[in-house]
Amino acid sequence: MSQKRLIRQILDLDNLTAAWNKVRRAKSAAGSDEVSVKRWGRTWEERLVNLRRAVMANTYKPAPLERFTIPKRSGGLRRLTNLTVTDKVLQRATLNVLDDIFEGIFLDCSYGYRPGKSLQDAVAAIVAHRDAGLTYVLDADIDECFDSLDLGLIIEFVQETIDDPIVLRLIKLWLNQGKRRPDDTRGVPQGAIISSLLCNVYLHRLDRGMVGRGYAIVRYADDWIVLCAGPAEARRARRDAGRILADLKLRFEPSKTRLTSFDRGFEFLGVTFYRRTYSYHYENKRIEVEGPFDDWLFSRTGPEGYGD
Repeated sequence: MSQKRLIRQILDLDNLTAAWNKVRRAKSAAGSDEVSVKRWGRTWEERLVNLRRAVMANTYKPAPLERFTIPKRSGGLRRLTNLTVTDKVLQRATLNVLDDIFEGIFLDCSYGYRPGKSLQDAVAAIVAHRDAGLTYVLDADIDECFDSLDLGLIIEFVQETIDDPIVLRLIKLWLNQGKRRPDDTRGVPQGAIISSLLCNVYLHRLDRGMVGRGYAIVRYADDWIVLCAGPAEARRARRDAGRILADLKLRFEPSKTRLTSFDRGFEFLGVTFYRRTYSYHYENKRIEVEGPFDDWLFSRTGPEGYGD
C-alpha cells in the first residue's frame, strides 16, 4: 500500500496542534536553543506553520542535542538527551501517525511505549504465564541497547513498512542528529520522542523470532524475559535468543543475563516475582500480592514511570 500521503497526515495542522499540546503539557525543559515551552507557546500557531513549511521545502534541520547522564538503578550511568521544543513537536506529530501504522504489525508480547499498553499489562502477562506452568525464566539484558542499535538496520526495518520519502528523510535526520561522531554507525538518542518507536521496530525482530520458535516472551522496550516450562527450555531459549540478537548486531550483557525461576525469584522493571507472589514499593511501602494478578490494586499503586 502506497504511503506517499503519509507526510500530509503528519503535517496536518490538527495533528501538529495535538503534538504541540502534548509537549506543552509535559512542561519539559528547553533544548539547546534555550527556547522554553512558555516562550514557544507565545507564537505557537506561527511556529507550526513555519515548521510545516520547512519540512515540505526540505529546509528543516534538527537542532543539536543536549546530552546529560543520570545514575542507573543497577549501577553506572544512563546517557540521555533533550530536544528543542520544535524538534519535540515534530517528533511527536510523526509518532502520532507512525504509532497507528506499526500497531498493526507489533506482537502482543511487546508492552513498552505502545498506545494502550503499560507495565501493568506486562506484569499481568508474567503472572498468567506463571500460572500456566511456565516457571523457569531467561532474565535477559541487552548490552547498551539504545547505544548499540545499528543505524543501517533501523532504516532497513522502517523501510519495510514506511515508503514516504519525506518521512524517511526525517528519520535519517534524527538518527544523524543523535550521532556523537560523524562516522558513528550505531546508537539512537535515548530520550528523543521517536527513539522508543525505533527501538520497538528493531526489537520486533526479536519478538517475532522468539514467538515463532514457540517461546513466551514479555518485552518492555529493551527489558525482556522469556518464560519456560523447564530448565532445558530456558537454556535453549538463551541460545536461540543469542542467535537472534547476533543477527541484529546486538549481544547479551553477560553480568545481567541469567537463567532463574519463580522459586529463586527475579525482578522486572521494579516488580519482584517470587514463587506465587509479586511485590513492589509504593510511597515507601512494600506491596505484596499472592496468587492471580490484581488489576485494580496495581492500577492505583503500581511503580511509576512506566505508563502507556
